[in-house]
Amino acid sequence: MELNSIEDVKALTEYQKIDQIESIDKKINRLNNIPTYQCLLLVVYGGWAMWSEDHTLLPFGIVLIGFAIASVGQSNIQRTDLLKQLFELKYGK
Repeated sequence: MELNSIEDVKALTEYQKIDQIESIDKKINRLNNIPTYQCLLLVVYGGWAMWSEDHTLLPFGIVLIGFAIASVGQSNIQRTDLLKQLFELKYGK
């Protein structure tokens, strides 16, 4: 693609900015699903552990809850960073 004028450069820059915004929106939408999946995982595990009557699963349950909390927290941090990038792209620094 040849850039013959300042308008072409501005149009290309705007097009790249729109692509970045769409990419960030997709990432944010994927991160929104992580807490739901973690909740479903814990509910399924809780139901299974309740009916299995195996008391040796308690340490595993604690570790599973710890990983769930960590992954949801990390997804929230990533979502916050993506939102900052999104606002910078849309509204400038």
